[in-house]
Amino acid sequence: MRGVSISVEFRPEHTLDSNEMEILSQELRKAKSASIWTSDIHAIEYFSREQSTARGNFPGPCPVVFTGNDIKSAVESGATAVLLNAGDANDADLEIVVDVIYKVESAKEMNNLIASGFDYAFFLSESMDNNELAKILELTPQSSVLISSLSSMQEESAEIPRAKELAAFSSELGTKVSGVLMTKACVGDAEDLKYVHFVTEQINKKSSSTFSMTGLTGATNGHFGSEISGGNQSAKWRRKE
Repeated sequence: MRGVSISVEFRPEHTLDSNEMEILSQELRKAKSASIWTSDIHAIEYFSREQSTARGNFPGPCPVVFTGNDIKSAVESGATAVLLNAGDANDADLEIVVDVIYKVESAKEMNNLIASGFDYAFFLSESMDNNELAKILELTPQSSVLISSLSSMQEESAEIPRAKELAAFSSELGTKVSGVLMTKACVGDAEDLKYVHFVTEQINKKSSSTFSMTGLTGATNGHFGSEISGGNQSAKWRRKE
């Protein structure tokens, strides 16, 4: 099974200064985050500015996706893409000069978007069941980007097997879920980066009797307070206590 890309949502619960935002942006890129999603305009500005410094380097810049309502301000602040509801596709007043990702709740909405000529990128809600997902995959061109949302830090790390299950889905034409967005992966606390490293490694690796967290050996030694077990990957996080 091929892996899926892992994107992360930044939904701040703690105030970070400009230096902390810059460091978080750098480290998310180094952690191989596929993209960073947020509804926070100030975060869009910080992330976009810092990510632009990685042009021509490896890893290159992470796309920064705006999920809020003030699209104009987000684009002016440097957003790479914006998330819209499927019903907004026919809004003639929307003039957007960046990439658009449409949130799809059903096969009917997907069918309407495809019929309108849009087939670039789609965001699927976590509540979507497997039957509806299968219908959507059958409607979607293989070239389209499909991103499914998953809640972070679930009980028994349930997001890990679910992400692997999503990656295994395929239509007869070969359309697959391209990636997952870990919602509330980052909130501005000490566990942000530990969690991103954990979930990225665990989703895209085969089962193993050992566990390693690249660059964060302190976590496995118990220095950071998160309890991470080996084998089939369950973790406890202070944020959820």
